[in-house]
Amino acid sequence: MTFDIHLVYRYFMQRTNEIKISLKREYDLYTNAMAFYENALKELEQKHQLSTQAFLKRFESGRLGDDADYFDWYAFARLLSRWRKAQSAIHSAIQ
Repeated sequence: MTFDIHLVYRYFMQRTNEIKISLKREYDLYTNAMAFYENALKELEQKHQLSTQAFLKRFESGRLGDDADYFDWYAFARLLSRWRKAQSAIHSAIQ
């Protein structure tokens, strides 16, 4: 019986470690994706001389035009927010 419990424990610990390794890899991928979006947002902020927060308020209220940059900017800001939330959840799981 002790032998069986030991095998189950070893199997569980091995799987747990594999899951943590996979999550760490995902965490790193999220970090890279977030860096891309952060850089894109900085470029748009500089180009339009407007912070992302101010842009979102104006864009969501309809006070800006239909420039393609605006739709990219909006998408990048929303995606960055979602990636941050997901990365936070992953970080909690691998702690």
